[in-house]
Amino acid sequence: MSLPVDELKWIELRLGAYQIRYRSVYHEILDHIISAIEEKRQTGDNRNIESLFQQVVDGHLGGTEGIKKLVAEHEEIYKEGIKKLWMQSLKHYLTWQMLAFTIVVLLLSLKLPDVELVRSSVFVMCILLACSPTVYSYFSLRDRVMTTMDGKLSFFRVHLIKKASISAAIIFNVIYLLSPAVIANTPTIILMALMMLFVLLNLASIHFCRQFTASNPTNP
Repeated sequence: MSLPVDELKWIELRLGAYQIRYRSVYHEILDHIISAIEEKRQTGDNRNIESLFQQVVDGHLGGTEGIKKLVAEHEEIYKEGIKKLWMQSLKHYLTWQMLAFTIVVLLLSLKLPDVELVRSSVFVMCILLACSPTVYSYFSLRDRVMTTMDGKLSFFRVHLIKKASISAAIIFNVIYLLSPAVIANTPTIILMALMMLFVLLNLASIHFCRQFTASNPTNP
């Protein structure tokens, strides 16, 4: 037994008072409440929509605290899903081929003159490689991530970009913790090793974003 339009609108308006941030959680709870009320109506319960709504919320969902718990559980599920996808993307490039390529690059770097110009150039490349995943993830995920009900930057999007920005966090910590003089005098081979780490994280971030957009083709 389908509910009339005015009652469906009332339920949506009333559910908004619970300030459920995430659309997927909101629609899941909304569908659950509507289905439960429709079942009650089919069994002959013709009480007003206010009474039926509150009974379903309190009896099926555990009231306000139950809804808060459900939202927290979904956030944890999102976190675990993002973490799992990131680890899969990282492992995708942790191969013998990547290791061999890194060794070759490091051996070739021994042929480079160990002068300040070379070291500075390699460090600038490290900065560019470290920051590019953040820029890439921001634009590639901009139209495909979960938004909150109020349109603000969502928990989901923040954590997606945060995973893709690990290399940026590393380089900023290096710059913060080490003085320019120390960085300028770091052996080229060490800077090249750092650069290869950023190459790995860069590739993993691109794979991570593409895997997410492939599995979530539209904004939920």
